[in-house]
Amino acid sequence: MNRAIKFKLRNGKLVTIRRIREKDYEDIMKFMDKFSRDVGAVQTNQYAGQPKKDKDQSIKLYESDNNLFIGVWDGKNVVGIASVNKTAPNHPYRMGKRAVIGLMMLNKYTHNGIGNKMIQILEKWARENGVHRLCATVRHKNLPSIANFIKNDFIITGVKYDTAYINNQWLHEYLVEKLIEE
Repeated sequence: MNRAIKFKLRNGKLVTIRRIREKDYEDIMKFMDKFSRDVGAVQTNQYAGQPKKDKDQSIKLYESDNNLFIGVWDGKNVVGIASVNKTAPNHPYRMGKRAVIGLMMLNKYTHNGIGNKMIQILEKWARENGVHRLCATVRHKNLPSIANFIKNDFIITGVKYDTAYINNQWLHEYLVEKLIEE
């Protein structure tokens, strides 16, 4: 992704989607803190009070050719982030042909088309970078996210049982995948 995209939400509001860079580190950490206290965080591995991500490691990830990190800005505030990361890009049997994607957004911004747009951007990058299979895990109670992946032609290929214990109950994760290379 080389340029910013102005994206019109279903509610008519305009947001900007663009690649996350070194200069965005503090904005991303503010988003992570806010997101970790948001209602949707229980559907992810984020939690309130989580230590701040290491700046140097984060910047290396943002700038790596094996990853794409994108953010959604509403004015000066980050309201969502997504990433696609090649797994084992130097492994002789995989050669970066598999990538894992993840998405997070503030609950206030869900159901506005952002998740769908972010998946499309991540998939386009994956195609351009020789990825064969995209993978993600989704908590089994996160029905909007599951529906969004299915809408984008992902299929559920497995279940990881009892991956998180939240509010006195075990949650499972679905493994969703999509083959994209012809």
